[in-house]
Amino acid sequence: MSGLKLAVRNVRKSYKDYGVYFLTIIAGVAMFYIFNSLDSGSVMMDLNENQAMALLGVNKIMSYLSLFISAILGFLILYANAFLIRRRKKELGIYLILGMGKGKISRILIWETTLVGLVSLVVGVVLGIVLSQGLALLTAKLFRVSVTGFALAFSPSAVWKSALYFGIAFLLVMVFNTANISRQKLIDLIYADKKMSGFRAPRFNVSVALFIISLAILGSAYSIIIKNGMLHSGKPLMISVLLGTAGTFLFFYSFSGFFLKLVRRMEGVYFQGLNLFTLGQLNSRMNTAYVSMSFVCLMLFIAISAISVGSAVAESIRSNYGAQESSTVAGITYISLYIGIVFILACASVLAIAQLSEASDNRARYELLSKLGASGKLLAGSLFKQVSLYFALPLVLSVIHSVVAIIVASELVLRVGEVNILASCLASGLLIIALYGGYFLLTYFSSKRILTQDR
Repeated sequence: MSGLKLAVRNVRKSYKDYGVYFLTIIAGVAMFYIFNSLDSGSVMMDLNENQAMALLGVNKIMSYLSLFISAILGFLILYANAFLIRRRKKELGIYLILGMGKGKISRILIWETTLVGLVSLVVGVVLGIVLSQGLALLTAKLFRVSVTGFALAFSPSAVWKSALYFGIAFLLVMVFNTANISRQKLIDLIYADKKMSGFRAPRFNVSVALFIISLAILGSAYSIIIKNGMLHSGKPLMISVLLGTAGTFLFFYSFSGFFLKLVRRMEGVYFQGLNLFTLGQLNSRMNTAYVSMSFVCLMLFIAISAISVGSAVAESIRSNYGAQESSTVAGITYISLYIGIVFILACASVLAIAQLSEASDNRARYELLSKLGASGKLLAGSLFKQVSLYFALPLVLSVIHSVVAIIVASELVLRVGEVNILASCLASGLLIIALYGGYFLLTYFSSKRILTQDR
């Protein structure tokens, strides 16, 4: 079988198990295209000269912001690819046993990356062209103009930027895969799924102490920022940010041990159904993934705060200053939505890919439980609890962070003008629930399919 045919077969097989990864790349390309095509929408024809110039200025800001966003999405692609390669090491080792050289394996991986990149780019751009019309309607509303004509608009510059930035990301993936394969030994590839993590979790008593300390640190961070506010607190603000970051990492580092010790005291819960197995799996996962969960929590905090506060500030300016500040309102709205949505997609996909990889690793354990008499309902319930806790923990802590940030930021919003910040928060919450909740459900059903296939 030629390298290209094998690559096509592998991509099809991977799509079934890791549809979340492909969906995220497509969504990332679509978002990137949408927010870089502001100057090509049909609404431009209905703006006056000053409004058109203002929108072009906003588009320029979005172009600069896209450099940062592309770095986030590029990191996401590399992170996801590392998970996929780790899952396939045994498969790649079998290729070596069958006589395939490392050079040919690298070429197959390059073909796979090229196929995924091209398909994702094409589908993402097409989706972006369709969805960009919704942004055009939002632009018309923000600039308070009526759209006389409406048609699908195409932005060559947005396509070029999307192809360039995502092309660089996939090129880095190719380099990473080639370097990774070249230094791997056959025995390491074959027994990659048997390799244990070198991480040693803290003792349960130590975890409890560290968990209490993390709560104290977070409480101190909240107290400092609430007491000093944002307008006149240079050093206190920095201290609060540092304490909040440190407290978040310590929280996830110690949580699993604390939670397991707490549940063990409730024997009726601990020994009910498959809870013993479920909590053991969760404890093992969090002990090795506390860093990624901490970053996810902090990014969710930024996303929630950006969307909530950004929309509140934009609405306050629109209500109090009217059409004369339309460009400011548009800029704040686009930036908050762009950062917020991309960060939520990145966070949810990181959790999803890690959970899907975990599901693949745990297939043998679930098969053994099934042979021992555990019903499909019990197994599905165990999986649902694992995925729920894995997704809920970063979200809950990030929401608490965001509530504090919104309370403090409301002082700044009220200086611009009166606004119902609660309404902005509720609207933002619905958007977050839709995106994050959608990834949660997709992850659960994909994990369930991985665990139940061939059984």
